[in-house]
Amino acid sequence: ALSGCSAIADDVSVSGPDDPPKPGVDDLPEPGEHVYGADGEWSSFGCNASNTRTVADGKAPVDGVTERWRAEVSGFTRREPVVSGGRVYQPVGDRLDVYAAADGTKLWSKEQVHEPPLVRGETAYVGVRNRLLALDPKTGEAKWERTFGRNASVKSPSTYGGDWLYVPVDETVHRIDPKTGETDWSRRLFGELLGSPAIFMGHYVALATKAGKLYLLGPDGTGAAEWNLDSTPRVPPTVDADRVYVSCLDGNIYGFLPRNESNGKTDWQVQIGWADGGLAVQKYVYAAGTSGLHAIDPRKGERVWKQDVGDWNLTAPALGRDTLFVGGDKLYAFDPTPGSNPLTPGPAKRFEKSFHGRVGPGPVLDDGTLYVVAQTGESAYHLFALE
Repeated sequence: ALSGCSAIADDVSVSGPDDPPKPGVDDLPEPGEHVYGADGEWSSFGCNASNTRTVADGKAPVDGVTERWRAEVSGFTRREPVVSGGRVYQPVGDRLDVYAAADGTKLWSKEQVHEPPLVRGETAYVGVRNRLLALDPKTGEAKWERTFGRNASVKSPSTYGGDWLYVPVDETVHRIDPKTGETDWSRRLFGELLGSPAIFMGHYVALATKAGKLYLLGPDGTGAAEWNLDSTPRVPPTVDADRVYVSCLDGNIYGFLPRNESNGKTDWQVQIGWADGGLAVQKYVYAAGTSGLHAIDPRKGERVWKQDVGDWNLTAPALGRDTLFVGGDKLYAFDPTPGSNPLTPGPAKRFEKSFHGRVGPGPVLDDGTLYVVAQTGESAYHLFALE
């Protein structure tokens, strides 16, 4: 049942955006107390423990951007960076390159890394084939490592407040002590797990598998909810205070309400095309990919607006200072609030910036700076820091 796709206007915008709030940093609670586990930085896939792609401070370039620095990357770069502690962690193929956020100086690299790290405080946690490594962010040297099965594949871990790591390894998720690497519990599920599980309400872990399963586990590893997806999930799930969201190979976003009476049932689904960079959540669920940029009402499962930004499936929205940043055929910044005119419900544009070609993976937003991979020539690609 396709929801909310017949009575809305496509590819439209209002006359002008509302003024964003003044820049400044909001007072953040401790990472273990924030509803989405935010630590004030883009320190993991999806920015925070819930993968909402929404920064918790009020700093963002809303009037346009200038280049601070760029670093050449491969055209096969498929993952966006993580930014924390003044360092930018960019996965490139099977290598992790780390740069100084201030000037783009390359600090160190780690081979055999396919997914972004999780950075908390003075430790970067990263999967290296069959090992989980706790690295010193300054040097890349290992503080400790944990080896799993010989042919195991360790994916990106997640944490809420830094108390435990939730580490997907093949079909098993492990809860691990971040200081020692020791296992508290393990739970085997059905299908190979995607990395970067989302933490729901600070206690539950939402995990998706390539076998088309979505799970919600309690703090002790017991099952709280389970759903069968109609298709293979393309990215880790995103959660807010009410629902779990995941985008799949069939081009749909699925929304699930974790309550007893809906266990195993889809709350809603909306066709949005392939969106492989992740979903953003604030007032709406935002997705970008092969059919443009979409805003979905999370309560009704209805598409509120759609905006043409190209058809690049490896960009994803990032939200900060009441502004939605997204790539595609350009780098765009929109006012995500719909206009009052029902005939023109789309987002008003704050600015756009063109490159030679497609824009993404990214953007991500940290400390008022956008980081994004963009095509700069026929066969040239760079990671940019824009402010």
